This record gives sequence, C-alpha cells and structure tokens, in this order.
Amino acid sequence: MDQQTNRLLMKRVERHISPIANWLASSKHLIAIRDGFQISMPFIVVGSLFVPFIFPPFNPSNYPSINAFLLEYRAFFSTMFEHTMGLIALFIAFGASASLAKQYGIPERLSGLTGCVAFLLLTGTIEHASPGSYLGGNGLFTAIISSIYSIEVIRFFYRKGWYFDMPEEVPLITRNGFKLILPLLFIMLSLAIINLTLKHYTGLYFPQLITDIFKPLVIASDTLTAVLLSLLLCQLLWFMGIHGSLIVTGIMNPFWLSGLIANQTALAAGAPVPHIYLQGFWDYYLLIGGVGSTLPLVFMALKSRSKQLSSVGKIGLIPSMFNINEPILFGFPIIMNPMFFLPFVCVPLINATLAWHFTQLGLLDPFISMLPWSMPAPIGASLSSNGSWHNILMVLFAMFNSWMIYRPFFKVYEKQLISQETHSSS
Repeated sequence: MDQQTNRLLMKRVERHISPIANWLASSKHLIAIRDGFQISMPFIVVGSLFVPFIFPPFNPSNYPSINAFLLEYRAFFSTMFEHTMGLIALFIAFGASASLAKQYGIPERLSGLTGCVAFLLLTGTIEHASPGSYLGGNGLFTAIISSIYSIEVIRFFYRKGWYFDMPEEVPLITRNGFKLILPLLFIMLSLAIINLTLKHYTGLYFPQLITDIFKPLVIASDTLTAVLLSLLLCQLLWFMGIHGSLIVTGIMNPFWLSGLIANQTALAAGAPVPHIYLQGFWDYYLLIGGVGSTLPLVFMALKSRSKQLSSVGKIGLIPSMFNINEPILFGFPIIMNPMFFLPFVCVPLINATLAWHFTQLGLLDPFISMLPWSMPAPIGASLSSNGSWHNILMVLFAMFNSWMIYRPFFKVYEKQLISQETHSSS
C-alpha cells in the first residue's frame, strides 16, 4: 500500500470515526459507567484471588492434604468471594452514581448512596429469589440504569428548585442532606411503582425484565464478530491519537463482567464455562505489551542501528512489560505513521481470530477471574484462567506472530531512519 493510499484511508477513517469517538469520549453517562467499573476493580481483583481456592485448577482428591485443607476452609474462602464479587453490582451502583453526580456538580457521596438505595429498592422486592441474588453479576444492568435514573432525577429537581433550601448558617453537609429529601422521596416512590406495575402486567420485576432484555446483547457480545469490531474500533482510534481503549472498554465492561460472573457460576455448578470474550482475553491475548501488541517492536528496537529506535526501545522496555506502550506509540512514532498502519491494525485482529478458534476447539482455557490489565501477559493469561499453561503458550505464540508481521515494516522504517540520521550527521 503506497503512501498516497494510506493518507486517503486515514482521512476517511478520521472523517467518519472521529466524530463518533469524540461523542463517546465525552458522554457523561458512558464516563459514569466506566468510572463505576474502575471503582469496583479492586473488589473484583481481590474476589478473583479466592477463585482457585474454591475451584482448584487440579483434582483435589489426588492430593489428600490439600483437599482436606480446601474442604475445611471452603466456607471461609466462599465468604470472602461473596462479599466482593457477590456485591459487585452494589459497588458499581455507588461508583456510577457518584461519578455522574460529580460531572453535574452534585454532592457525590449523597448521590452515590442514593444510587445504592434505588438499586436495592428494585432488587430487594423480588419474590422467590434468594437474598442478595441480584447484588452480584445478575444485577449489573439494573445497577447501571438505576444509578443514571437517580442522578438525572436529582439534577432535574435541583434545576427546577424543587428542594428544601436551608440558610447559609446551616452546615453544608446538613444543607445538602435537606436538598436531597424531595428528589430521594420521588426516586423511591417512582421506582417502587414501576416495579409493582411491571410485576402486575408482565409477571416480572424490573431486574428480571432487564436481565431478559439484555440477555441477547450479552450473547451477541461474546462472538468473534464482536471481538473484531471492538478491536478494530480501538486500533483505528489509537492510530489517530485517540485513547481507543478507554472508549471500547467503557462499552464492553458490563458485558465482560456479566460473562465473568456467568463463567464462575458455571464453574461452581460443574457445567461447561460458556463465555470466551472477557477482559482477560482482551488484555492478555490482544494487548501484549500494550495496544497493537507492540512488545516485539520493543525487542527489535533494542537491537536497531537507528539511534531514535534504539533510544525509544530502551525507554519503552519496562513499561511495555506491563502493557503500557505510550513511549512506543509516540516515540517511534506509530500514531499517524503510514508505515505502521497495516500491522498495527491487523496484528491484534489476527491474534484475536486465532485465540478465539483455539478456545472454541478446547485448546485454550476460558477466563474465570479478573486481574489488573497491567500484569505481564503470560502471567495474567495463566492466573486468570485458573493456572492454565495452555494460555501461556498462546501468549508466546501471539508474540511470535506479532514479531513476524511487524518485522518487514520495521526493517523498512529502520532503513529510512538510518538514512535520515546519516544524512543529518554528515
């Protein structure tokens, strides 16, 4: 592909994709959802650490002493798990509400608590459901909707002046509390009426109806088409200098977490683990060394005869080990560099296709826990799939594949830089 064709392609991408990306990046509701998941991340990670103790990655009966230990303390580990992963929707309700309130200039903590109250009101009245059954993954979408609804109601009441206003002499926290009384009352009454009305006419409470509505979307999000489309969007945005990862993960997080909970539930029931495309798949197969799977480029740069590439490789080595590759993206540069457009976009797509089919064939283990995205890919891919060594091999294979695709483009670019450096020094 010549440079003129590259420029035309980039102009088209920028013209059609940038407006959508800018809208998504500035969407207050999407930012609130993203922040809600980020706030809940430590609880997800800590809860995931107990998964191997509850569902060991080996047959415990082959190790009597370990089996005895796990059986004796299973209730202890399960309690730790249930009070982190089992409450994840509640954490997200608080985080998303507080984030949206902050963007509107509304008191965050009171708004976060209001979002929690709204969520609990919707999920606590369901008949024949075990207590807390919707506080985890089952209540994820209800938490998001109830949070956004609550803050929008508060904002509407405040803009209309429908609140109890106290004198300036009253402490601020007390004034804020009185301001919340009327909107909080409306939120609780309206949600209770909505819940009872839905039950009367559909036979389902709000969380049950929302789960049924979103079920097809959850299924559709776990397809190879969804993988490739979300990945393509991320790569195109990054190539234009827009943080595509934040946008794509903000959209996909609810579906990934819902799938993760479903995988853990299936594992507990001894059933086949159903979902492939989760955050572990994204982080450890598709972003090896950072977006674009650029870790092989770092190793090439370290041995380069180009002073620019060699310097960038030295600076970017340690961050790339932890999937942070901004020094590479801006130092080579890769962003808006026609030479790297094809490999930067295509390498993750090829690795995604291979990893998807290998998982479907049973050659790779699905992900059942969530670890930080910054964990080195081979370690993260193994630990988040209950110690799978097959997944380590997939990461190494993806790195080799990335090396082979990037190398010819790197050599051409290196030759250009060496020529420029030689010319400028003479």
